[in-house]
Order: sequence, then C-alpha cells, then structure tokens
Amino acid sequence: MYHFLDQLFEKSNIPTNTAPEETLFHSKYHFFKQLLSHNNKALQLINNLENLLFVPQPFTFDEVLCQCEELVGVVYELAEDLNALSQGKYPGLFSSSEKIGIQVLRGLSRQRKLERSCLVLPLVGLSHENQARVGGKAANLGEVSNRAGLPTPQGFVVTAYACHHFLRSSNLYDAIRGELKGVDIQDTDHLEAACREIQKMILNASLPEDLESRIYYEAREMASELGPETRMAVRSSATGEDSESSFAGQHSTVLNVTADTILDAYKEVVASMYTPRAVFYRRSVGYRDQDMQMCVLCLNMVDARASGVMYTQDPNKPGERKLIISAAWGLGVSVVDGSMPTDMWQVTSSGNIETVTVHKTKRIVMNPAGGLHEVPVDPHLQDQPCLGEDDVAKLAEYGIHLENHYKLPLDIEWAMDQAGKIFILQARPLNLLMSEEEHPSPDSGEEGYAGHELVLQGGSTASTGTASGPAFVLKTEHNLSAVPQGAILVTTQTSPMYVSLMSKVHGIITDVGSVTGHMASVAREFGIPTLVGTENATSVIPHGEEITLDASRRAVYSGRVMALIRTKPQINLMKGSPLFRLVKETLQNVVPLNLIDPKQADFTPEGCLTLHDVVRFAHEKAMSEMFCICEDIQEDTCLAVKLHTTLPLNTYILDLGGGFNRQPEQGVTDQEGIASKPFVAMLRGMTHPGVRWGRRVEVESNGSAAISHVEINHDPANKSSRGGPNYAIISDDYLNYSARLGYHFVTIDAYCGEQVNDNYIVFLFKGGAADISRRTRRALMISTILKRLGLRVEHKGDMVRGEIKKYDCPRMMEKLEFIGRLLGSVRLLDMVLTDEAQIPWYVEQFFKGNYTFEQ
Repeated sequence: MYHFLDQLFEKSNIPTNTAPEETLFHSKYHFFKQLLSHNNKALQLINNLENLLFVPQPFTFDEVLCQCEELVGVVYELAEDLNALSQGKYPGLFSSSEKIGIQVLRGLSRQRKLERSCLVLPLVGLSHENQARVGGKAANLGEVSNRAGLPTPQGFVVTAYACHHFLRSSNLYDAIRGELKGVDIQDTDHLEAACREIQKMILNASLPEDLESRIYYEAREMASELGPETRMAVRSSATGEDSESSFAGQHSTVLNVTADTILDAYKEVVASMYTPRAVFYRRSVGYRDQDMQMCVLCLNMVDARASGVMYTQDPNKPGERKLIISAAWGLGVSVVDGSMPTDMWQVTSSGNIETVTVHKTKRIVMNPAGGLHEVPVDPHLQDQPCLGEDDVAKLAEYGIHLENHYKLPLDIEWAMDQAGKIFILQARPLNLLMSEEEHPSPDSGEEGYAGHELVLQGGSTASTGTASGPAFVLKTEHNLSAVPQGAILVTTQTSPMYVSLMSKVHGIITDVGSVTGHMASVAREFGIPTLVGTENATSVIPHGEEITLDASRRAVYSGRVMALIRTKPQINLMKGSPLFRLVKETLQNVVPLNLIDPKQADFTPEGCLTLHDVVRFAHEKAMSEMFCICEDIQEDTCLAVKLHTTLPLNTYILDLGGGFNRQPEQGVTDQEGIASKPFVAMLRGMTHPGVRWGRRVEVESNGSAAISHVEINHDPANKSSRGGPNYAIISDDYLNYSARLGYHFVTIDAYCGEQVNDNYIVFLFKGGAADISRRTRRALMISTILKRLGLRVEHKGDMVRGEIKKYDCPRMMEKLEFIGRLLGSVRLLDMVLTDEAQIPWYVEQFFKGNYTFEQ
C-alpha cells in the first residue's frame, strides 16, 4: 500500500549523516507510516469481525479466532509504533493492549464445561431440563411421557458424558480436529473424504470397559422385562439437536437392534456426527464440534402397523391453523426420508378433516434376521388410508395437547402398533415461515409468463418461494460434487443427503417426498424454495435448461420468468447459535468505541476498554505528534530545498521521498517540480488568480483601516519576502506545512493516500497584528468557512483548530485547495473586521470566489 519510504534515504534531498535532528525526523515519519498501515489493517479486521453478526453468511470458529489473534497482534504493533514515534510518551498503551487482547482470546478459547454424570440414564426420570446431559430428543421424549402424560416407548439414554468419555479415552479428539482442520464445507469432495476417515476411526475404536458394560446391562434388562424378541431403535439425541436448529435427518438412527448388536449401533450413531451433511449443517448454523456431544437414545422398537409425522401447524401457512399428518404403512422411515408416497391429512381448528390418499405398493418392516427390508403392501390396503378417522382425531388430540404443553408449534414423529395404540417417538420445535399476508406474492398475471412454457404443475410445497437457474437432474446420490452453484436440483426423492448442497442450489424439486420429511424441514430453515412429490419432475424437466420454480404455486416454467422472481430475505442461520453468542460476547471487548473526544479526561491509555479504543487513541496521538514535527527542524535551511513561486513567502521543503517530480537544481525547485498531492493542492489554492497576496493595510487618522493593493517583487533572492522561514515537509502523500504569515501562524498537517481510513487534514491558525477583539473576529470567520468545508472546528479567541478525516484523496485535495485560498484571503482581515455582523457577508463572498472581498 505504501511505497513512499521504500528508498527513503536514497530519495531524500537531505543528507542522512549530517544532523542528528534529521535522523529523528526521518525516524518519526517511518513510524508514522507504519502506524497508518497498522491502523488501516486494524480497522479492516474490526469491520470484518463486526460484520459476522450482521451479514447472513456462515462462519467458523477458526476464522474468528484467526482474525482476533491477528487483530490483537496488529493493535500491539500500533502501541509500539506510537511509542517509537513519540519517543516513549505512552508506555501505558502496552499494558492496555495486552490486557484487552488477553480478555478477547481467553473469551474465545474457553472450553464448554461438560457436567460429569452417569453414563446411562433411564427415560422415566427425564424431562426438558435434562437437555445438557441427554440431548434434545431424549429430554423432549421424557417430557412427553413424564409431564405431558402421553404414551412413548420405554428406554434409556447413553449420556453426553459417556460420549466424551469414549472419545477422550480413545484419543479421538485430536485426530478428529486434525482431519477437519482447514476443510471448506463448500468443497464437497474434501469434506466427504475427511468425514470418511473420521467415521472409520470412531467405528474401529474400542469403547471404555465401564461404558460397554453399562450399555450391555441396560439392553439385557430391557430384553428381560419386555421379552427376548425385543428390538431397539438406537437414535441420535445430540446436545443442541431438536432446539432452535432442528438437525433434522443429520444424524443416524439404527433400527431393529438386538442386545448383541447394540454396541456397534451405538458407535454408528456417534460416528454420524461426522457425516458430510451433519458437519455442513452444524457449521452452517453456528455449532462447533465442542458445542455438541452425541447422546444416544435406546428405545423399545414399536412393531408399527403405520407410522408418520405430524405438524401441529402448516409451516408454509401458519395463519391458517391447520394440523398436518402424513403416514405410510409399516415403519416411518420412508416418511421422514421422503422415499415413498405418503397419505396426508389436514385437520382444521374446527375439526374438519381433509384426506389425500395415495397408492402405496411397499412398506418397510423389521427383518427377522436383522435390519430393515421392504415388503409388498397387501393389495387390498394399497389404496386404503393408513389411518381411520378415529386414529386421525386421536393424533390431532395428542398434537394439540403437546402444542399447548410446549406453547409452540411442534414437529412430532409417531407410530401405531399392531394393536392400534399410538406412541409418540419424537417432539421438536417446528420452524414456521412467514404467512402469505406477511410475505406478499409476486404478480402472477398471464402477460408476465408470455413465451414461458408451463413445464410442470403439481406436487406439494415443502418450502415457499421462487427461484430460477439451470436444472440439474440428479438421478443418483453419488455425484453431489457435480451440482453447480445456482442450480435448481431435480431429483427422484427427498433425502437428508442433499443438505450439504443447500448453500449452492437455488431450489429443489423431487418426484417423491413429503412436506413433513427431514429434507423439507432443513430446506425451510435454509430458505430454499422446494417442491416435493411431483411424480415426474426428473422425466419432464430437461437437464441443463434454465427454469423458474414457483414452489408456492407448485409450478415450474421454462426460462427465467422475471414476473415471478422475487428474492427472499436472507436468513441468518447462525443467529442464536452457541458460536454466534460466543462471538457476540467476545466482540464487546473489540468493537465498541468509548474514546470519542480527545479533550475528555479519560482519553488515556488507561481509558481504553476495547481494541477499537486502542486503535482510536494511537491514531489520534500519532496525528498530534506529526502535527508538531516541525519542532524537530532547526532553522538551518542548508538541509532543505528553496521553493520558488509567485508567493511572497520564504518556503523551504524537506522531502521524505516521492515529494518531487524532478531533482531540484542548486537547492531550488518551482511549483511544477512538486509531486506531493496535498502540497500541490494547497499551492494551487494559494496561487489561485483570484487570491492577491500583494496587499497592505492603510490606517486612516480616525483609526479605521482599509486594504490596498501593491506590486511585490517576487525575486526568489529577495530577502524582504514576508514571513519565514516557512517549512513544508512532504512525501508523495503527506504534507506538514508550518508558516508564519506576517503576524499569525499556520500549521497544516495532511495525509492524502489511497486508503480512506488513513486520510486526514489538521489545521491550526493563531495570532495577528490587530487587537484581540479583531483577531477573534477573523478567527470566527475562518472557523465558519472551515465548518462549511466539513471540518470539525474548535475556536477560542484568535485560535482556530480544524480537523477532517476519512475522505477519499480527491475530496481531501479539494478541501486543501480551498484552505490554500483561505490563507491568502484572510491574511490582513483582522485589521478591517470591526463588527461581528460583517462575518456572514465575508463568508458568503469567499464561497462566491470573491477572495479580495471587493464590494
């Protein structure tokens, strides 16, 4: 970014070994340049960190930690730069920077404490308050059974502490971190490869002896109580699951498990924390690995005649207050993964029931030899609804009871055994979308669709909205990495496998699937328009062709239908997550700016409460140090270059590098030889044709004064030129101008570079030849003009201080040009301003270009 000191001593016009003050001078500027660079970097990092909380894009803990570590280092370098620049005036800034930096990094690195508990807990003793120990699914099922009083299967939970015990004793934590380090969740192939290795390690690891014996004992006890033919459902119940983020379908469930196979099933569920879809989802919604432990729920498996899912409200139209039930014959696996057609019921608040029955040829049941298998549905049942009206009414009663108990809409899994008894298998919060009234529909006028063929009509809306993009017809799950950014995914069935694509695709269309399935739940969380159960999408939608999906109206059109396209508000998936809360808390020591006014008593190193405060303090004090840099220059002008202009001023230039267009000859340069952007701008204003430096004051006998014009000899050898010596210390981007113009003093310190954060102008004006009242009036006029130019101004007596920061270089140069005009215009006005009422007229004349104030 900065190049003006790359060859500092080679470019300098001042010898580097002749004067000690010159070495100090160059050293100060060197540290000032470093400080500006570090200041800009620190502000950029602070802005990046703050944006994490407001820009709806996922971020990882490693990203946050890396940026915070870098910021702490840069802030400490700022403290070093300032102390080097000021020759050690602010030693307290080191301790403040260190103290705040330690607070930030400790806050991020603190580990979540896992409560030591039993390895296994029975379901009969659990409720909603036990989530930290047994996970959301198990805690909610305990709540349903023990407090809401509804039937659930019997069972037990292998706790979060047990999982921690397993991973720690097997030395798997470090190995897992190593595999996932640097993995970009958008890189599907890399993510899948890392996850395969982690799952293999977990499945091959041995369980601790005490955990193994406890699981075996509980499984045998269940078999002893319920009979030797008892089979178990071994289900995930990770901490954080079934909460604000559903984790729907992200972790494994192993069904038809015996006491002999339960240990392998337990490890399979633990390993499912590291499937590609689970890692993608977890990081997308703001969970670190350490924020979750896999609890495992082991339930007596219901030999289901029918199973399914119930939503206590329609997630796409919550205002209609309809309860939705979906069901299939046999086990409910096909309902939640969307692999088979399902019957649907809608139950209104008044008790009316709408039924949609589909043709069902297969069902999933337990295989006596282990695992699951598909069997044909008896012909007389294939077109019969899975539930009778009494069953639907009973389920609706259960749903309403649970919604009232939890006081929020719910997503409920259920199963009906061969005797017709209904069991609740799971209950979790249901994510709702905005209603159609809150989220108005796009214009659907036929004229907007001209030239766009209706390719498909039908199916069910799983997630509302519209989207367009090239259709990617995926007929196998084994080439997910081939799905391009911005595509509309068209596939045979819904599947949790597609979760890892949800940051890439604009929409999803499936042949088979249910609005109550796991993928539909996640699509709503991610705000992906999704249409399921279309029956023939993969056949009628051409691969690679641009299409427009209107999921709300269950339609697909050819091409890009502009009348339909409406962008949904981006959803911040991470808001409220453990990582989001951690970053928000940590940034309280980073972002807030408490040191605002340099005049306040707390504007000290000890007053810095955040890293932003340290940055502000260092930049403000660095500007003050550079403002006084001329104090380091002795009046020995042999070290400087004489400036030859038409101005009646003795001006000497010290070049820090890049300040000249050409090498000065015999120690003299002219205005055309100046390359320094701020100095060029100010000289352009000072030499403006409307500004007349050749003026003097005529004092009448009655004491009044008037300005008259005289010709002045501008010979550079003329020693009678007014004022001096005046110094301009320059580089290509920097100017420090210190001048005595008659009886008043002016100092201007300015930086005009490429980075807006670095740019500033500081202006100081004081003194005059008239009495204090007249000098004060001139100072008031100057302050009024500076305010009109956008400077923040302080005015006391005959002193004016103005400051402006963070404008781009062209605008800074424009303001410096006006300041140059101002210096020549007001030079003698202290003698003629006899009344404060005159000031508004003079100010207006200045901005009209009447710099001589002629009437």
